[in-house]
Amino acid sequence: MTRFFHYTPTRNAATQRKYPINAQIPHHIVILEDADGTHHHAQKVSKILETIDTKTHLIRLISHEPPIVRIYSILEDKMAKLERKAEKKALERKGKIITKEMKLTWLTADADFEHKIQKVKEELEKGFVRVDVKFVPKRGVRAPTSPEMHEHMQKVADMLQDVSNEWKERSIFKGEATLHLQSTVKKALELPSKEELETLAKKRLEKRERVLHRMDKEKPQRKPEGLGDLS
Repeated sequence: MTRFFHYTPTRNAATQRKYPINAQIPHHIVILEDADGTHHHAQKVSKILETIDTKTHLIRLISHEPPIVRIYSILEDKMAKLERKAEKKALERKGKIITKEMKLTWLTADADFEHKIQKVKEELEKGFVRVDVKFVPKRGVRAPTSPEMHEHMQKVADMLQDVSNEWKERSIFKGEATLHLQSTVKKALELPSKEELETLAKKRLEKRERVLHRMDKEKPQRKPEGLGDLS
């Protein structure tokens, strides 16, 4: 059983990243935790670093009190970062209602009509969206009567009733009309799969390696000491 202990940070932890890695960890002595949660005896960070290849693995601080670390592959660590970022983005997006518009003429029919209604349905199926379906008259053609307009709009509303409802009264003005629909679909957070995270993490790491390699090549070469201008 691991005995917890008092510790003194080697530098001001508030100035560091919340969960730093390797030599940036602000504690001399830490507890190493395995993936299954098993704790090992307290030991120096420097000693743990000697046991890993820092080109492929790293030590990440996961708790300050008491100071606990885990060993991750660089790929695993990058995947975890991308997952947290994706989850944060999804949470920010969830609950924000986006409004879109689809425009049809009163004469839109057959395959074109079916295609546009399908596009509206696909948007509504995403959840957290409102779609204004706007009907406009075709130039040079008589606009339908008010009852005909309502009949046409009701037809569209009925076709989309399994994924939406009307959140606002229908508006009609000078031959134009708008059907205000909002999605009734409750979507769970859409997060990338493990395979997608791994692929993205590999791409990010490869890009970082290329940048570092290019920066290294662009560094000015130092002249050997003692060699002057031989010209």
